Amino acid sequence: MLAQLISGQSFEALARQYSQAPTAAAGGELPWVSFKTPVVEGKTQGLPLAVAQAIIQLPAGGITPQSIASGNDANGPRAIVKVDAKRPTQVPSFDTTKATIQQQLQVLALETATAEFVGGLMKDAKIQQ
Repeated sequence: MLAQLISGQSFEALARQYSQAPTAAAGGELPWVSFKTPVVEGKTQGLPLAVAQAIIQLPAGGITPQSIASGNDANGPRAIVKVDAKRPTQVPSFDTTKATIQQQLQVLALETATAEFVGGLMKDAKIQQ
């Protein structure tokens, strides 16, 4: 498939023809993704680490020069990655997220206080049979 890409065939058409991924019908297209760098396992929005690393390293329009393992098994599924475009990560302003952060902190404080209260009740409980 790499030779076909090099010869100018469409990545999308080849993905539709050869891919076994759920995105095959869409020409292998994934939604926009953002990663903190360096990319670490478990913080890749569900993508295999090697695929996320390739996305970070490739320039817009770039294609991996060889297939990469898309799992932990070197003999398992492989992927060829193409990056169509890149855009800067959009970080919302504090004013935009202030209410959400405040709500999350209140929920966390309530959960902590509830756990401490229930723990105290259990510690002081006298269970009789």
